[in-house]
Amino acid sequence: MDGADRRVATGVRGRRPLDGLFHRVAATVVHDGRGRVLVYRRPDLARVLPGHHDVLVGGSVRSGESYLDAAVRELAEEFAVSARPEESWREPRDSPDGPCRLAVHHWRLPADARLAPLDAEVAWHALRPLEELLARPPRPFNPVGRDALLRLARLGVLGTPGVPSVPGVPVPQ
Repeated sequence: MDGADRRVATGVRGRRPLDGLFHRVAATVVHDGRGRVLVYRRPDLARVLPGHHDVLVGGSVRSGESYLDAAVRELAEEFAVSARPEESWREPRDSPDGPCRLAVHHWRLPADARLAPLDAEVAWHALRPLEELLARPPRPFNPVGRDALLRLARLGVLGTPGVPSVPGVPVPQ
């Protein structure tokens, strides 16, 4: 992808894109609508962010796939849920695989839904209060996920009105 998110070439997953090009990533923050957010820990042997805790469920967008289709696929692959998340924003970011275009989604977990980790990318998971994740995140924690939590809280889509008051946590711009 170029800087305007237009496809100009395809490559192999896990390899850095050619200079000046971006790969696409779709990620979803799962919440229960009552101020709790899904947090999970990646296995210690994961290729990307080993042993890190995160709130972004996602991965690379495949060739010919939309960001939304990738978000739906990743939620099904990693937690065995059928979901239709909503996209909140897209932005260029740095990633372990080089520059990317990140699409952040959010999805409200139905009260009767059960999350069942299905792949080797989830070592542990739980729903935790947003304020707890912002004030005392488990360590190590993906900083991009923390940024996404702050921004989604500011947008008011996580079941809490506005940004929680957490001492020492700046309000995102």
